Amino acid sequence: MNRSGFYSGLLIILLLPVCSLGQAKRETALPGTSVQMVPIPDRTVVTPILDCAKLVQHDFSSVAEAPTRVQSAATEAATAERAEFCLVKGYVAPTIQFELRLPTARWTGRYLQGGCGGNCGTIMSGLAPRCDISVAFAGGFAVGFENSGHTGGDGVWALGGQSVREDFAFRAAHAFSAAAKAIMAVYYGHAPEFSYFQGCSDGGREAMVETQRYPDDFNGVIAGSPAFAIAEAMERFIWEARWGRDARGSLVLDEAAVTLLHDAVMNACDALDGVKDGQLDDPRKCHFDPASLVCRAGQPPPRCLSSAQAEVARKLYAGPVDESGRHLFYGGEPYGSELSWVERYALPIMGATMFDDAVRNMIFQREANSPASVQAWRFDASTFTELSRRGAIYDARSTDLRAFRQRGKLILWQGFADPAAGAYGLPDYYYRLSREVGGYEAARSFARLFLIPGVYHCAGGYVPYEEDFLGALVNWVELGHAPDYVMATALLKDGTSRTRPMFAYPVQARYRGSGDVNDARNFAAGAPKSPPRDLYEWAGADSNNP
Repeated sequence: MNRSGFYSGLLIILLLPVCSLGQAKRETALPGTSVQMVPIPDRTVVTPILDCAKLVQHDFSSVAEAPTRVQSAATEAATAERAEFCLVKGYVAPTIQFELRLPTARWTGRYLQGGCGGNCGTIMSGLAPRCDISVAFAGGFAVGFENSGHTGGDGVWALGGQSVREDFAFRAAHAFSAAAKAIMAVYYGHAPEFSYFQGCSDGGREAMVETQRYPDDFNGVIAGSPAFAIAEAMERFIWEARWGRDARGSLVLDEAAVTLLHDAVMNACDALDGVKDGQLDDPRKCHFDPASLVCRAGQPPPRCLSSAQAEVARKLYAGPVDESGRHLFYGGEPYGSELSWVERYALPIMGATMFDDAVRNMIFQREANSPASVQAWRFDASTFTELSRRGAIYDARSTDLRAFRQRGKLILWQGFADPAAGAYGLPDYYYRLSREVGGYEAARSFARLFLIPGVYHCAGGYVPYEEDFLGALVNWVELGHAPDYVMATALLKDGTSRTRPMFAYPVQARYRGSGDVNDARNFAAGAPKSPPRDLYEWAGADSNNP
């Protein structure tokens, strides 16, 4: 695996297919669980009018905004998990490489474009949630992915000039969508009638860029755990890299320490949502103090924390602050995410790598006076301002979705135990969006937010829920059926299965007061008494609509 930073390394592992398409229902590969899928509406099947291999002979160099070259086109045989496709490979000028799979027998006029991850530099083939993969490749959708205009995810590509940075920041997904539709028009005789985009992490950022910059590209967009403030997020990455290791380079918080922390957090905060069920429905309501676990005289670790461990845990929960205590990002680690802090791609482990990739290369382009290391970084107002200014090209924080609102539907989602994105950023964005369009009900008419308890970054978690957002979006776009909830399923550590309705924010699942907490039938929609005000006070709050 190339050195690709936290986001892409995590995604490559988590987005491997785990779902298969069954006769009556689509089932996960996890024993004892099945994800409740939303049936895709039937549409007339369209057959190709051209032999697959002949796409190579067609001239796509005049595609507007996307001069394209098809380098190969060959039939990809069907498997137990996938339909037969015409696999098209090529590039959009100058260096946006892509793979486009065109169904040879059951196309229904739909196109699905997948987002990338991390700093990209590779052509992915997975989606999040993972069980949407089986739907995407079942033969009804044409499916495409691109590499964001460069090869390799280590950030060195960003030293190649402004155009390659713009490709990654916003142009690549847009240009490829134009190329893919042009190729489909030749292969099938007409362009797709419905186009969708689904991405997570940096792919979620790409999704948000599409709604903000190119509102005519897609009818429906799914933005999962979006890195929409990707430049400012580096403050958190550097913060955890700075404090997460001791002077010898060892992790301050080891597996025993994070296990102790997680258990203590759950004991303290699990019941705040009205039911003790092993998950925090809203980690923002938890205010556990790690100092309560500090060892007393004669009580050595691992049954307690050292003073240094408790202080580091406090810093990770709080997130980066300047010398006056002002937050430099949307908070820190969510309560409940503790077990992920020692995993391979945890921020204390990968933060230094991300500093080199994203800060030195992508943002500061290794200028002579740019910060040289994690240890040299200054958590102050002037450094934050310069980081934000230089990295603004990569951000997707605008809430001006007026044009997209007239055309499309947007699903935003995030694991509420996401150790990379935290718990405050996406609710802040959704609140600002709702405020701009006239309130939550106005926002919900075209954009809905789902916050999934217990889930980490794009997949996995201490309660690893899976749910079908693609089916929900297709039904919303094509039939007008807005998703009030999606049904989520998780396989728990004890081997039992849990189902739970995940309602569109700000509605939450409320326990009815009796019955099995693992059974979705024992939960109902609980709307707040008044609309939440989720603005988060931080150094970037005044520049949210660049």
